Amino acid sequence: MRTHFAQIFWGLLLVILDISINGFDLLADGIGYLVVAAGCGGLSLLSPRFVTARSLSFVLAILWLVGFAVHGEIAVVYGLVTTVVNCAMIWQLLGGIIEFALERKRPDLAQRAGNRRLAYVAIMICTSMFAIALSGSRDAVPLVVVLVVSMLMLMVMILHLIHRVKIELAT
Repeated sequence: MRTHFAQIFWGLLLVILDISINGFDLLADGIGYLVVAAGCGGLSLLSPRFVTARSLSFVLAILWLVGFAVHGEIAVVYGLVTTVVNCAMIWQLLGGIIEFALERKRPDLAQRAGNRRLAYVAIMICTSMFAIALSGSRDAVPLVVVLVVSMLMLMVMILHLIHRVKIELAT
């Protein structure tokens, strides 16, 4: 069980880290999503939410591949679809963690997972709305920086939560 939580942790870390040289991403997000899917698959007996998160991770891996062929105005629609699927995957993943933590008598970790999934969806919605409404505007730069920093901090908090669940509950 610890291995599966570790897979989710490392898969999400691969997705979060974007190290690129001349526009080529050295850490492919698609591989990260497949690692998350493998981890969720291993936890599928704990909660049906992990099954859903696994399926959505596969969809995200496919969307990542499709993204190489998306150009022009359809890129906005593609971005929104990817954002919605990503929010659904994180919602289900953290929902599985909530159920697992409650089963193990850890309402503190369940509450943290609940708070983090609400924050994730809220930040993603705000980011998407502002990206569409203020695209190309220089006035949006400070707001974008705040949202990006907020998202990075939240992702670190989600990764920390997954690590704690792995260490404290998945024995």
